[in-house]
Amino acid sequence: MKFLFLDVYKKSHARISKDTAGGYGTENDMGDGLFGNLLSRVIKRSIFWPNLSFIQLMEEFQHKGNECKYAKYVGSNIKIEEDWDAIFVCSSIVCFETEIEACNNIKEQFNGPIFLCGSVGQFIKHKIPKNVTLVTGNYEFLPQRLEITNESITDLQNKEIINVIHGKAEELQVIDWSKDALKGNRNLILGNRKFFFPFITTRGCPYSCFEYCTYPLAQGRKILQEPVDDVIIKLKQISNRFPNSHIVFRDPVFSINMKHTKMLLKKIADAKLKIDFSAELHLKNVDDEFLELCQYANFTGLKFGIESAHEEVRDSVNRFSVDNDEQMLIVDKINKANITTVGMFILAQPTDTHESCLSTIKYACNLNLNIAQFSIFTPYPGTPFYSRGDVASSFKKYEECNQYNLVYEHPTISKKDARKLLEKAYFSFIKNKIKTDLFKLSPINLFVR
Repeated sequence: MKFLFLDVYKKSHARISKDTAGGYGTENDMGDGLFGNLLSRVIKRSIFWPNLSFIQLMEEFQHKGNECKYAKYVGSNIKIEEDWDAIFVCSSIVCFETEIEACNNIKEQFNGPIFLCGSVGQFIKHKIPKNVTLVTGNYEFLPQRLEITNESITDLQNKEIINVIHGKAEELQVIDWSKDALKGNRNLILGNRKFFFPFITTRGCPYSCFEYCTYPLAQGRKILQEPVDDVIIKLKQISNRFPNSHIVFRDPVFSINMKHTKMLLKKIADAKLKIDFSAELHLKNVDDEFLELCQYANFTGLKFGIESAHEEVRDSVNRFSVDNDEQMLIVDKINKANITTVGMFILAQPTDTHESCLSTIKYACNLNLNIAQFSIFTPYPGTPFYSRGDVASSFKKYEECNQYNLVYEHPTISKKDARKLLEKAYFSFIKNKIKTDLFKLSPINLFVR
């Protein structure tokens, strides 16, 4: 069969990633002033990769003998110029209205199955066009499910929603990133043309911050873990084909099972791969043995959520964090291991004030991080926070939910002030780094989620 995989984006001066926030997506729109606009445009020109689940789904169908094509479009005016047996559209919230317009446009030209792939649509189903089937969850396992149920793609055409919960991760194929359409996944800062590859070994997250976090919505709260030996086989293939590339682990929490993670790090080191790595984890899981293994395994960066300098602000959204003194000690340990530290902060949380946001920015500048990433609290559809009160009624356009706009009625912070705080945060952090140790750029120093 012949399948088209459409990746539709809205027009923007900023980088849009549909691979972040559990596939809901983010847009690195850093502020409305000169500095924020400049930073946004630099990042957009620096790096891109598509949604990992979407490309993995294409790889799985292609491996089973189907002809598959990936196409990236800006805008919804899609012209279907070839015959296809089915069309898959990558769904997000950050480009939601544009994707829906594209689906309506496609329906006028195409009578076959149209699948909208991503989890956000199940929570705002009234926005989904008729005769478009939602494919949600860990949908890269859809071909495995079809083999079990003995269904064909055309059998799914009349279904409203297909929720793919799990599958055998060890049976997923290694994505062929050499395809011409996928070659944008490079870091071009300072002319560095090093390939970036997203990679995932565990899916799902059981942590309490599901109050606002979308990873449990997309991947579930139960952990789906790929066997270590199978991960190593796949990494060796990437290392041999793309030496000196950089792997970004897209696991929601890379250190969710420390015994498993330490075994993986040791086997990565033993394999002597010609690639380096970065990952996102929780600071509470960092110990001396873990850092030693990260060094041996050639990890160059670790990202972690700090979110706020204030415990009561974190508690208001069920965010568990180690206390500030311990955060400083752990960050210093990671720095001493010569691993880049990337701390993530969220401004305008429900109990934040203008003053608490300013002190969080100050805390970020004093924490001795290599990089700080700032975003604005976003109550995504499907999360408990979104379901309470009248949050949904304050939404004008779902595409504004990019983690860089205030999209709900905050009790003390206006939408305009939130944008100003965001730009101030980035400007203050970079100014501080220039003053202290001459801000150094590296492959993951891109202020992107």
